[in-house]
Amino acid sequence: MMRHAYPMPKLYSYTRFSTAEQGEGDSERRQMQAAAEFAAARGLELDEALKIADFGVSGYRLANLSPDAGLGKFMEAVRAGLVEPGSMLLLESLDRFSRAEPVDVQHELTGLIRAGIEIATLNDGRVYSRESLARDNGLGLMISLMVAIRAHEESKAKGDRVAAAWEEKRRKVRAGETKRLTKRAPAWLIWDAKAETWGIDNDKAETVRKIFQWALEGQGEHKIVARLNREGIPTLGRGEQWGRSSVGKILRNRAVIGELIPGRIEHHEGRKRRVLEEPVKGVFPVIISDADWNAVAGLKDGHAPAPKGRGALRPLANLLGGLARCPVCGSAMTRVVKGKKGGAPKLVCTRAKAGNGCVYRAVPLAAVEAVILGSGADLLANIPAGDAESRLDARALELESNIAGTLEHMRDLGDALEASPSKAGAARLAKLERELETLHDALVATQEQRRLVDGGLITARTERLYDALEAGISEGREGINTLLRVLFDSVTVDYVRRVLVFRWRQGGETEIPCGFGDLVN
Repeated sequence: MMRHAYPMPKLYSYTRFSTAEQGEGDSERRQMQAAAEFAAARGLELDEALKIADFGVSGYRLANLSPDAGLGKFMEAVRAGLVEPGSMLLLESLDRFSRAEPVDVQHELTGLIRAGIEIATLNDGRVYSRESLARDNGLGLMISLMVAIRAHEESKAKGDRVAAAWEEKRRKVRAGETKRLTKRAPAWLIWDAKAETWGIDNDKAETVRKIFQWALEGQGEHKIVARLNREGIPTLGRGEQWGRSSVGKILRNRAVIGELIPGRIEHHEGRKRRVLEEPVKGVFPVIISDADWNAVAGLKDGHAPAPKGRGALRPLANLLGGLARCPVCGSAMTRVVKGKKGGAPKLVCTRAKAGNGCVYRAVPLAAVEAVILGSGADLLANIPAGDAESRLDARALELESNIAGTLEHMRDLGDALEASPSKAGAARLAKLERELETLHDALVATQEQRRLVDGGLITARTERLYDALEAGISEGREGINTLLRVLFDSVTVDYVRRVLVFRWRQGGETEIPCGFGDLVN
């Protein structure tokens, strides 16, 4: 039996800003004050510890209803029976809930109402519930639908304006009116604002030239990566080590011969996809000759997959995509397939694969996936919720103690300043006030974790994972991988101890025995 995290109906306030800038200033505090006044006027208890918020999250494509978003977690808690029926969700206005397609918004709103949750809006004082909808003969539903239509049309119009602006920027680049499409450019280039053109970072450009030179000498990407790491040549980005993907992207990047490939974002079945357009010549300074570029491209024909646009849709080939970790160095493990005809897929440490230390061990991916697909019962039986709650309880007590100590210190300092004012004392008091605010924010965050990352919600998520594992991968790996990533921070493929170590997001680990089969050095 799943226990209820909320013993009585309450009022929950939700805040969403599409951009981080909208969340700056006093808006959030004013909304919480308005929520407190709303609750007092109706005799409700406002749950101030649980701040349901999404900052910098757009509601146009239901991003705020994803499993990791604030509203998404609340909706999931409702579906799992963790929010008491009769509770109320308070919004500043109905369009804060979502600006997605009206039919999708109606589905989510009525889903809450069917679950016994009332929805209230501050801007017009309206309450949406089974009782109110029955009382006004569905007028509330029609109003909510009209609001959803208006909000969606506003966001769509804004999106169309932004798309048109980007199209105009791409037109200017093609027409030669400017050489700058965006602030971002290949790492070896620097924008010269005075000359309004691109300049060259000579050190980074020299690294690119070395990569092309080595490729022309017949060295493959693996050897080039190992040589870059061995010689300690700095990466072009923020990474600490070179990898095959970064070298491969450089060897396929037409910017080295001065060409820009514009792109636009399209949305397909809820996913973003970047669609590449025709190259524009002469935008960037040339650092590799056409002859060398064509020679390297010729060497790679038939030996490497065609480059794809960032975000291109393709099937997930690994259940542990984004999760697998090396047991020796902790680096990510990636899927590799060796052999001209394509051998059995393996998991390999990225650091070892790049020749940058660690131990090269190729773990059969099929053996790992077979264990994961059969691990549902073991994962469900070993949820470390108790440890997580104890840790969060201890953290909350520590924060409460620190808050009490800070308040006492502030009172003593305030008394001293009344007797003998000083700039240093006033500055110290201001610093303590900021520290107190930080402590309060940390306490609120900890309390939210205790409410929404407790055994109830984790159990609900794990049960969905169990069902997906039971169904297998016939419907694709994406769904299982998504559920795994919601529940776990990482999965260490510990071929030394012959176990998979699942690290839960709320803290704690679960180990599942794994045979791994034959390991390849």
